[in-house]
Amino acid sequence: MIKRILLLQPNMKIATSGQRIVYPPMGIMYLASVLEARGYTVSILDCQTEGLDREAHLYDGYVDVGLPMKEVGERIKEFRPDLVGISCNFSVMVGSMNETARLVKEIFPRAVVVVGGNHPTSMAEEVMENDVIDFVLKGEAELSFPALLEVMAGSCRGCDDCDCGKGANESNDNIKSDENEALSFEDVAGLVWRKNGEVINNAQGPFIEDLDSLPYPAWHLFPYEKYSSHYKPNKVTWGQPQAMPTVLTTRGCAGTCVFCSVHRTMGRRFRARSLDEVFREIRFLIDRYKIKKLMIIDDNFTHDKTRAKEFCDEFKRQGFNIEIHFMVLALWCMDEELIDKLVDIGCVSMGFAIESGVQDVLTKVVKKPLKLSKAMEVLRYAKKKGVHLTGTFVIGLPGETKKDIRRSLYMANYSGLFDSREIYIATPLPGTELFKRCETEGLFADGFSYDRLEVVKPNITTKDFTSTYIETIVEADRTHHLIKSNPAAAPHYISDVWRRKRPIFLKVLYETSGMFVKYDLLKMRERYP
Repeated sequence: MIKRILLLQPNMKIATSGQRIVYPPMGIMYLASVLEARGYTVSILDCQTEGLDREAHLYDGYVDVGLPMKEVGERIKEFRPDLVGISCNFSVMVGSMNETARLVKEIFPRAVVVVGGNHPTSMAEEVMENDVIDFVLKGEAELSFPALLEVMAGSCRGCDDCDCGKGANESNDNIKSDENEALSFEDVAGLVWRKNGEVINNAQGPFIEDLDSLPYPAWHLFPYEKYSSHYKPNKVTWGQPQAMPTVLTTRGCAGTCVFCSVHRTMGRRFRARSLDEVFREIRFLIDRYKIKKLMIIDDNFTHDKTRAKEFCDEFKRQGFNIEIHFMVLALWCMDEELIDKLVDIGCVSMGFAIESGVQDVLTKVVKKPLKLSKAMEVLRYAKKKGVHLTGTFVIGLPGETKKDIRRSLYMANYSGLFDSREIYIATPLPGTELFKRCETEGLFADGFSYDRLEVVKPNITTKDFTSTYIETIVEADRTHHLIKSNPAAAPHYISDVWRRKRPIFLKVLYETSGMFVKYDLLKMRERYP
């Protein structure tokens, strides 16, 4: 009998050149509220955030983000769950997901293990090769998880109060509900399960249409305060932990960017919560937790420009006295009026996914509906308004050349449009068009594995560049940027490269020196857009 449910976000590791940034695990937070409303006893263990204030342990070019596994085991023992749901949104977390699932079974062999998130959704049958994982739930789980629990309630799973002898992975094909209607695992949309040792992959169900029907995320189940500390949007320090309380007002993105996997769990069709519900949630956060700032983490908040402007108008009428930050805004949906409205309600920072400083790369390679000439006009206008602008760029895509990469780096660093910028390496995430292309054309770099699937690790080699070149140019750009920001610390930054990137140390120094000579000394310019 399932009564006690632990929802867990596992540890992860990141390359030492990345930042220890965490965001609230909104997926399991929504799910926790849904399950609580159905009478289950639920706990959340966000291993990453609970370990954010711990000393970083460096090894093999990586740093851990999260609680030590020993403490994870202690927390599992303390709660004594009947079922553990593990969220794995990023492929780089697969190792931790598997380790955590095995730990659960070692401590409580009869506990059920269910996993979900972007990676399990995209690679469900592969994930089920781990025999300690009982189920995968694909896509949104607020409806399918309760359905699974309902089916399991009528199925014997070897529980303590039953002597039928069934094991945890055996199922009854004709389970009866109280209404005497036949229910089975086949009826649970998006469920991946085992029947007589064979993995059965149910079709994924429709996405949730009425987002207002969902309760607010379960902020009360874990330490909120850790999401409101450390965040300094006007100063990015490499390796500094960052976090912020968040709100999700929409789901789905109509964009077709080749490297994005969000459509696997959220869909491509834009779905929005009513503004009344959004503002009730914000008011709840202000009243309950006294928040002073808030991050909107929608994948495409500005898809419906009219709704975005109405949001601003109502926000102003509500009289909220908090800072608003947007993790990412769809630049192709922005205009000067919307910028004005966002500034007027106290928007302090905006993130924009530029991706490339080359229009042909955006159009033909990234497949992003962004016109750089128009985008730059909007960015210049926002810059005049005093908003902190962050630009993110992705380099190392198949079809991109070294010249294209240089032009993107130039735009990121010398356009004068961005207060901070992030340079990411193209990452072939499972479920994306980029992953399929790399798989079909054999573009994965030597040593490719899920452990390397993070945005500061090169995983692609093409006829135009090697993965080593991408690693070198990104490290050189980072070193160049840091030294320009703080010249007195140049020896420290150079020694840091030696410590972390010894095999390519000389190449990094050569490329870094070239950037200083070309762009800072000789004042040479790249053409963009």
